[in-house]
Amino acid sequence: METTRMHLSSPRARRLAASATAVALGATIAAAAALGAAPANAASADVTDASLSWSLSNEANAGAYFGGCNFLSAGIAGNSGASAPWTATNPSPGYAASAGNVSIAYPKAAGGTSTPTFATKCQTGDGTTVRPGTTTAGVLTLAAGTGTVDAAAGTADIAWDGGFTVAFYGGLTYWSAEDPELHVAADGTGELTATVSGYAASRDGGSWAPLTPRTVHLATLTDVEVTSSGITVSPDWQGVEPASATSLNKTNADWGSWPADFVDFQNETGQSSYWYTSGANDAAAKKPQPISIAYTAAEAPTPEPTEPSEPGTPEPTTEPSEPGTPEPTTEPSEPGTPEPTTEPSEPGTPEPTTGPTTGPTTEPTTPAPSISTGGTTTFTVGDSVPLRAEGLPAASEYSIVMHSDPVVLGTVTTDADGAFATSVVIPTGTPAGAHTIAVESSDGTAVVSLAITVTADGTVVVDPIDTTTAVTTGAAVNTGGTVSGTSALPWIGLSAFGVVALGSVAFIAYRRRVTQQD
Repeated sequence: METTRMHLSSPRARRLAASATAVALGATIAAAAALGAAPANAASADVTDASLSWSLSNEANAGAYFGGCNFLSAGIAGNSGASAPWTATNPSPGYAASAGNVSIAYPKAAGGTSTPTFATKCQTGDGTTVRPGTTTAGVLTLAAGTGTVDAAAGTADIAWDGGFTVAFYGGLTYWSAEDPELHVAADGTGELTATVSGYAASRDGGSWAPLTPRTVHLATLTDVEVTSSGITVSPDWQGVEPASATSLNKTNADWGSWPADFVDFQNETGQSSYWYTSGANDAAAKKPQPISIAYTAAEAPTPEPTEPSEPGTPEPTTEPSEPGTPEPTTEPSEPGTPEPTTEPSEPGTPEPTTGPTTGPTTEPTTPAPSISTGGTTTFTVGDSVPLRAEGLPAASEYSIVMHSDPVVLGTVTTDADGAFATSVVIPTGTPAGAHTIAVESSDGTAVVSLAITVTADGTVVVDPIDTTTAVTTGAAVNTGGTVSGTSALPWIGLSAFGVVALGSVAFIAYRRRVTQQD
């Protein structure tokens, strides 16, 4: 910040200069106080390890009436040459559970996952062959995403290198998506785009021709919450009405569609009606599943604030000094005050070693344990439910257990920041009633948990509380309450006000001395 220099040829000019200096110092130190107490995610941070996990939809992993099933495959599949079910050797490249940064996993009912093969791609993680209306709940993961996130601003820009293929009816029709990119704006809106390619096909084995690659929206997003450790969000669906969705059925209360340009592309692949409600009761199968993204944000260094001068201190050697006052060799000190070795401090105030601060300048305290399902609180039994937790010990292993009758849904290991992002499947046989999903340490202690209710029709409702705050700690399980915390914001405001007041007092004292001298 530059200040306009004034020639101190009169007492009035000197008083005006002192007034401007005091006001500027108060504003500068107040801003420094707020910056010093800001959380670690207050600045844009580089990301090099972003992991995106997504099931796309239950339909994309369901049993099919022909060809065995619909399935996900890692990598960009080659041209099979015809609308026909895949074989172990055609297309080439063909089915793969991993390719570069992309992998496919099937969850097990008792927790953990299995890696599918070409022979088992139509079986659940527990080895049961899927049929129409049931799903493998396969999870696609893209690793090593790079970009930047700014949790304070609510923005994110992350890109992944790699692709995947989505096949229906065993491969009669399939398409691929490559190099997805996520963009989230400060207003909470976002988009996940990718370059898509595939083949014009029909499920009856008719047409077959390569399609022109293009960029489309895999998902449009609303109310995205960007945190320092990840993002979990359910893509837009309900009420989306593309013009090309010619058989869109609105009789279901949850009717909707995938993005318009995505549906336009699927009109060419022969899959279009599987990406919007075309029947009265198919919304649960076709709507997009939640997207879960985890990363470690390497915070960019915060610029050091410039050293403010003391309020009321006369200008340094470049400006005339107070008449009758000996010229200092470095900077003038307060009249009658011993010369400091660096910069003058407030009389009677210990000299700061760098710049004045009013709050802690080290890392903020570790947040309380918390768990969240993102912005979505309603699921269906058998859905992939995203879970994101933070505030836990780093590099620690936990089990995710559903009570009352304990069922292990999976295991996780926290990252270097004590956070994790994963997804679990609520078993299809879960009885109606109240249940708890707990994150438990090796001795069975629940460190954090969520209460859920399963209704008679198989709807899973997350307890309507603020799931971004800690809901339980220690051995107790969640009963719907929240753990209260103490906000640092009032302290920051008080400190900033105090600093401004201190600057004002210093200025008043200086003005009185100048008046007396004049």
